[in-house]
Amino acid sequence: MFFEKVLGNTEIKQILKKEVVTNQVPHAQLFVEPSQTSALPMTLAYVMYLFCKNRNTNDSCGVCTSCVKMLKLTHPDLHFFFPTKNIHKNKSGSKETFLDFKSLILKNGHLELQDWYSFNKIKTKGEIRVADIRVINELLSLQSYEGGYKVFILWCPETMSMITSNKLLKNLEEPSSKTLFIYISKAPHLLLPTIISRLQSKLFQKIPINSLELYLQNKFPDLDPEIINEKIIKNDNNYNLIIKDLLGDSDEEMMYTGFIDWIRLCFFANNPISKFKNELGEVVIVVPSLIDWCSNISSKEKSFQLKFLEMTISIFRHAFLTKYNSSLTSSSKIEELNETRPTFNFSNFAQRIKSENIIEICNLLNDTYFAINRYGNSKILFLDLSFSLGKLFNKEK
Repeated sequence: MFFEKVLGNTEIKQILKKEVVTNQVPHAQLFVEPSQTSALPMTLAYVMYLFCKNRNTNDSCGVCTSCVKMLKLTHPDLHFFFPTKNIHKNKSGSKETFLDFKSLILKNGHLELQDWYSFNKIKTKGEIRVADIRVINELLSLQSYEGGYKVFILWCPETMSMITSNKLLKNLEEPSSKTLFIYISKAPHLLLPTIISRLQSKLFQKIPINSLELYLQNKFPDLDPEIINEKIIKNDNNYNLIIKDLLGDSDEEMMYTGFIDWIRLCFFANNPISKFKNELGEVVIVVPSLIDWCSNISSKEKSFQLKFLEMTISIFRHAFLTKYNSSLTSSSKIEELNETRPTFNFSNFAQRIKSENIIEICNLLNDTYFAINRYGNSKILFLDLSFSLGKLFNKEK
């Protein structure tokens, strides 16, 4: 990956280049990637620049032996560690599955955890494990293959347990010469404070709209620029979601229709004998149907569940704003579904979102998101959320 190919975060890019050129590379760094961002492309460009034998002030040369290996992710001094299934307690899951991980990164440098989990069939909890740290410690005791830096990239380090994190702590406190640790995390608050205190943090920002527009217009020259702009706004500058949307490879439609089914069940859930007719004229008995709905979503990957909650929060926010500003426009897909799902009316739904309940609704959704992110029982959590939302929808002043 070349720096020139990395979209956005120009200031961080300049800082990283300066670190290498002035030979002042911090031995342990934390790249914080909030929602809708990815620090992985910048990380790969940074490491390639660090390894490059003929770098200039702006970028890697791309032709030296180190660059050629980095472009294929075969450099012997680059080591990735990432969450995996418990393959064997004495084997490093990261080393066992690296070829799969590498193939996904080469296809998409903006790889997200949910894509890796889906590909590797991880439905509950992946981890960077103790066996991975043993491998790191072994590698640290050896000389680098090419006489330069040894680089360890820990992708999603928040998945490490306390025991695993502590086994790595000494290496951060007493680093070997020419050793670089890069933590890439969307949830740095889940890292141990003793770890964070030893990392130099860099906070990434969303890719600017103009950068995305220029890149996507070159990538999809036959597409109408207005369509590209619409996709960027709708997907909140998230590169992965935009590309999936443009290629028609997205869970979005499933989530929105699932939301409509779910929110109707929530509304009627406080009456145990409640029933209604769906679009097909079938009688739906609410409580058993709600239990089935919660069972279904709990069977999906955790990443899908979290993405669904993020989308739900966005819909509630838009509904609340719409209620108090009828002229508000939005590209929200939920409103488009009024035509295909005639029993659901977004305007009527928005009337149920009031100043008296919006804070409680958001707190419920945020608490559920946090609990699922910490591997709580998602079926129970969604069921509790559903009944609680039903009470708030029907709550009088």
